[in-house]
Amino acid sequence: MNVETTPQPVSEPTVKPSLWQRIVHSFRAIEWLQVLLVGLITAIAWCSLFLANNFLQILAGVVPVLAGIYLGRKIRSEPLANGLALGIVTFLFGLAIMAGYGLVGEAGIAPMPVIQLDTAQPPAPATLIDLLTIYFIFSAFALIPFPAFGTVMSARAEERNRQMQREIAERGGRLERPGVVRTLEDLQGLSLPQLGSYVLNLFRKKGFEFTDYRFTDKDKHLDLFLSYEGVPYLLRLSVADKVRPGTLESLLQDMKRLGVPKGVVITSTEFTPDTVKAAGGRRNVILIDGKTLFAIAEG
Repeated sequence: MNVETTPQPVSEPTVKPSLWQRIVHSFRAIEWLQVLLVGLITAIAWCSLFLANNFLQILAGVVPVLAGIYLGRKIRSEPLANGLALGIVTFLFGLAIMAGYGLVGEAGIAPMPVIQLDTAQPPAPATLIDLLTIYFIFSAFALIPFPAFGTVMSARAEERNRQMQREIAERGGRLERPGVVRTLEDLQGLSLPQLGSYVLNLFRKKGFEFTDYRFTDKDKHLDLFLSYEGVPYLLRLSVADKVRPGTLESLLQDMKRLGVPKGVVITSTEFTPDTVKAAGGRRNVILIDGKTLFAIAEG
């Protein structure tokens, strides 16, 4: 009896980074050029609205979120760290702007905003301390968390969009809304992406479940992967003037390669006689031409 004595490789346990390591990694991922530029512009806009009349002050609450949304579309990673950095940078830039304006105002060069801190006293021009105090009260809450919120939400939306674009690229294109099909001529006028949506909606109504789709053969064919009562189906669609046996043969090869037991060749036009003959006697493949497809939809 032979005994296997070769030592088996032991997989190294996965070591999770510590909190400090994650913080350092997030800090290094901050895109400071983008953050500083957006932060400066946001601070200028925020302070301008902050010093304006009451109506414009309402818009000041929107500025930090819009800045975060813009930054989230530009950064590559770590949206929370970049968003928090944007909030802190914007707050500090705004503080410097308000302090500078307050000094200029107290020097009599620029008008100070008129405020009423005490209801028993009439409105009066703000002092530098009043200006900074009000800025701290209203800006600390709005300028730090709101940009982070906008950045995270925008970055997640951008990542979903990028993922969708990657999936569309892998599939070779996207399905398109077919519009209203009232006649056979309308059906025959559909493009391949439109025919795909039309057939998919029709088969869903018949109880089929959608799995995936792929454009193949340089966009000459569209494959729909469906299932019915647990049985996988491969539908190969074509909008060629006449579908030839090559489409059927390639479908049979792919069905065998993928292990799909049922196949359907669908066209909005018609099949050549030799294609119909090639499919005759096969129980695992069905041909559906434009007239039959339209009749099924109308039935």
